[in-house]
Amino acid sequence: MENREDNIWIEQILNGDEMPFRHLVEKYQNLVFAIAFRILGNREDAEDAAQEIFVKCFHGLGKFNKQAAFSTWLYKIAFNHSLDLAKKFRHSKYKTDWEKAEIGSSITSETRSESEMDSRIIKSILKGAIDSLPPESRIIVLLYYYENLSLKEISEIMGFRENNLKIKLHRIRSKLMKQLQTKEEIISTLNL
Repeated sequence: MENREDNIWIEQILNGDEMPFRHLVEKYQNLVFAIAFRILGNREDAEDAAQEIFVKCFHGLGKFNKQAAFSTWLYKIAFNHSLDLAKKFRHSKYKTDWEKAEIGSSITSETRSESEMDSRIIKSILKGAIDSLPPESRIIVLLYYYENLSLKEISEIMGFRENNLKIKLHRIRSKLMKQLQTKEEIISTLNL
């Protein structure tokens, strides 16, 4: 159903009607932004990147193979463009925006219950651990755990063989577990 609707819009765009492109942008803008943000770690740069990604998508629609899912094709553009920008910007200077947003939201308030605060702190610690991963690993986590894409879809987006992606995902999980174990003292003090 999703592919069919997307393909109808794409066909209309390729036939000269640019209005359906708005539907594609509305449908996929949140995920495109999320991919750019997870890689770049900076809201303004991610917003700029998302616009650039949709421009690339629009100009490249003639190359889209309608046998594949449009979403996979678009995610691949978003991933590659964001990685290129991260390399260009040496993404390290952007690391703090994501962490600041999470830590700022976990500041103690008298109106919040202890369990809400515990949950926010745990989320902040987890996001900090994810943020410390290289961009490629962050995007794998985003696509697999947050966007619930299959290993097959992610392998198509990122250009990995599915078996290699399984190995990468296992290594990422192991790395995150090691990082989180160092935070065990903080987590153990929480009332869970």
